[in-house]
Amino acid sequence: MSDKPATASVHADDQGVLQLTGVLDFVSVLPLREQLMQRIAAGRGAIILDLSGLQRVNSVGLSLLLRVAEQAEQSERALHLRGVPAGLQSIAAVCGLDGWLQQVSAA
Repeated sequence: MSDKPATASVHADDQGVLQLTGVLDFVSVLPLREQLMQRIAAGRGAIILDLSGLQRVNSVGLSLLLRVAEQAEQSERALHLRGVPAGLQSIAAVCGLDGWLQQVSAA
């Protein structure tokens, strides 16, 4: 087991899609949330998050997505998710949020 703390980051691609990479857990979520909110505040149009680069995600990832959805709604911007990891889908199902997750992933 490594003593190195988990890290996650967000980068925008050429089309403005926000790509999340790394390990999203209790250690990495706060710095990632700050990066993500800054990028969202600076952008326009739909918020598109690509989660396919996440190596591991736990329930805190779902919490982060709900916070992003709240920010999107306040900014009157659509939220779309791509590459949602199976583990995150399972967590959403346990929380009764699988329908919501499917809705934002379908677009």
